[in-house]
Amino acid sequence: MIITVTCNPALDRSLTVPQFSADAVNRATGSRLDPGGKGVNVSKVLNAIGAESIATGFLGGSAGSAIASALDTLGIRHDFVRVAGETRTNLKIYDPVRTTYTDINEPGDPVSAEDIAKLEEKLLALAKPGDLVLFAGSAPKGLAENTTARWAKTLKKRGVLVAADQDGGQLNAVLSAKPFLIKPNDNELKELLALPDTELTTLSQAALQLVRSGIAHVAISLGERGALFADEQGVLYAEGVRVNAVSTVGAGDALTAALLYAAQQNFTREETLKLAVATATAKVTCPGSSPPSMEMIQRYRDQVIVTAFQ
Repeated sequence: MIITVTCNPALDRSLTVPQFSADAVNRATGSRLDPGGKGVNVSKVLNAIGAESIATGFLGGSAGSAIASALDTLGIRHDFVRVAGETRTNLKIYDPVRTTYTDINEPGDPVSAEDIAKLEEKLLALAKPGDLVLFAGSAPKGLAENTTARWAKTLKKRGVLVAADQDGGQLNAVLSAKPFLIKPNDNELKELLALPDTELTTLSQAALQLVRSGIAHVAISLGERGALFADEQGVLYAEGVRVNAVSTVGAGDALTAALLYAAQQNFTREETLKLAVATATAKVTCPGSSPPSMEMIQRYRDQVIVTAFQ
């Protein structure tokens, strides 16, 4: 079973605004609401490609209820801790004329020590040996940056595989747990390791250093450039596939979902990276944070070229 943990989920409002301009009146030509947050997005993609998962984390208020209702409609299993605060709403603005994507993300209401204890208890009850648990997204106020790292260490001792798609202090902390997989993007890895740039050679060397430190798999999403994938066998590079993007929201999450699915299915490393980049490519052709179908993913899979790097 794959369990996604989203401690700071969001209701994503996506607007289409031609010629969007700051400090001006803008008129939207389209609007949609989607359940969001990194782990929630991963569960949505897994569901779309026929893989089962359980989504957990914190939900509160009317936005939290809307997320739970949307997941029910999609047929996605979930078991969240209900909190007193209101789950955040994030705004995503797509300008089809200038081809720009603007994200305005709220911080989210704080969670209490009691809320955190409840989620820890729930997570330890849900996860069984051999399961794959993903910690994804930002931390709400009240949740210490090392909390998910502490949970990861406990889960590993119980035979659970741990993955992380986090940034900043959370990612830095979880490295000490030596997770099965981490999936930073190029800028997140640059910031984490104080790299001089985001050139492929620089990133690949950094990924190999992380592998040598005890992290089994390091995947780096590169946006339009594609992705790098490192393990004890070396580094693979998949060049991005050019498409007309509609929404970049959740593209990295789609890539993460494919990595988890591939790990569950024991795909080869080349098959894993091809599926991951194809899934992210298909995602950006979908509106809002809506997931791509397996049929859409297969359309791009053969176009992904994977080569050994260095």
